[in-house]
Amino acid sequence: MLDRGNDADNPYAAMEGYSVYDASGAEVGRVEDTIYDAPSDVLKYVVVAGRPIPAEVVQVDPDAERVSLPFDRATVETAPKMQPLSGEFDAAVHEHYGIQT
Repeated sequence: MLDRGNDADNPYAAMEGYSVYDASGAEVGRVEDTIYDAPSDVLKYVVVAGRPIPAEVVQVDPDAERVSLPFDRATVETAPKMQPLSGEFDAAVHEHYGIQT
């Protein structure tokens, strides 16, 4: 079962609203949602402008309420739109970002 960021039991929901910056330091948006896998206690994605970003590549600075990405803005903007999770969707997102699964 995947919990949406607005669920009370999602420990990552506090990240919603954090500013998100690309590899050049330019702001690309804000965290709209956090996709959390409760059974494995793992944050899967942060969502910016409806686009999922795999959590394993983001750097979070909670003091500055900031998330940094190793990608440029165009890579985020051309990522697949968020949709119901499946193995196929996860593979497509990771392939888009060039992340080996």
